[in-house]
Amino acid sequence: MTDISADPWRQFIESGRALRLEVDRLQVTATLKRNTRYLLVTGGICVVVLGVLVALLATGIGRAVTYVLLAILLAVMLGNVGLGLISRRRVLKTLAVEDGFIEVDATGVRLAGVPPLTWGQTLGVVVSDNRATMDQGNGLGRRLRKVTYGTGGSLNSVVIGLGDMRSVRAAASGPRVASLDLGMHDHGAVVLNLDVALEREQCDQVREALRAATALNGVPFRFTSDNGTVAQATLEMGRGDRLTVA
Repeated sequence: MTDISADPWRQFIESGRALRLEVDRLQVTATLKRNTRYLLVTGGICVVVLGVLVALLATGIGRAVTYVLLAILLAVMLGNVGLGLISRRRVLKTLAVEDGFIEVDATGVRLAGVPPLTWGQTLGVVVSDNRATMDQGNGLGRRLRKVTYGTGGSLNSVVIGLGDMRSVRAAASGPRVASLDLGMHDHGAVVLNLDVALEREQCDQVREALRAATALNGVPFRFTSDNGTVAQATLEMGRGDRLTVA
């Protein structure tokens, strides 16, 4: 199934079939190994910088500017460790999923650990894809983006707005890779990072299956590469409003 154009996917969904994808365990296992190396390196740098800082303070041979620079470096590296741990938690949760990662059909969406989400309760669907940013620019910034992405970061996600998030949250159980964000009152959004668990082509398949299924059910759908648009749409649905499609 490599053709992701609109008409074949509409026919696919209309026929009653479902797109069902499982976790790409080889990809996720490789990501976990890179994450482990990343944490070991950044953690080791933190230990070294802290040791140097303590030694300078104890001997009093350093200058004020040296202490400030070392403290800033330590803070930055600790922040990187924190981000690495957040990504590691996401990767480990993905590996814990034994059943299907995502399933999309004419009735709704099923996600690991989340009760079935019907189109009737859905306020809108936003798919964001920022993977093109990986090839932009050069130098240190580009390398850092690649490291962050390769250790569990996500640039391709799905946001599903729901009118009754509280009941969904109450019924959720087992290994769950999607976050259930409660908005104002009982509304909120289900957020799923696709590219942590799936290959690039599979992520595209999910996007087109969602586009076709939402169109058949009159649910607003938006595809964007702008994080500001995603945030605005999430807040909009978090208020209990249907997604506004520009």
